Amino acid sequence: MTDDPASLQNLHDIVNPPPVPLFPPAPGWYWLAAILLLVLAWWLWQSLRRYRANAYRRAALASLARLQAEDDLAALPALLKRTALAAFPRPRVAGLSGADWWRFLDYTGGADNFSDTAGPLLDRLAYDPGGGLDAGERERLLGAASHWLRHHRRDHG
Repeated sequence: MTDDPASLQNLHDIVNPPPVPLFPPAPGWYWLAAILLLVLAWWLWQSLRRYRANAYRRAALASLARLQAEDDLAALPALLKRTALAAFPRPRVAGLSGADWWRFLDYTGGADNFSDTAGPLLDRLAYDPGGGLDAGERERLLGAASHWLRHHRRDHG
């Protein structure tokens, strides 16, 4: 080595600092993980509540599939009424019949399926289990019932 401080022979290699370790992370990461776990737990709890609350709906859809497979729609009016009684307060549903019942089904199902066509067919089945429905009428009625079972909203109003 030379005594000249400006000499290139006095240069040393650049020393890199050691890499930053991943653990322990900064406290903010612990807070973020805790918040994410709480959000996940809340979402799972809500999903479980919704799944349990819709057990009546799954049972009604299974009954509808059974009625459709057996090609026997005589129990369809009772199925819709039982499902409505499971989903809504009894005083709001139990006394409904005819056009009031159709309007209720339309309002809670978000469509005009029953007031337009399926309501009279439903009444025909309720009072005449044979019903004498042709294939088109059966399809309209089954479509309206299936739509209502899948899409009605419980507002408890």
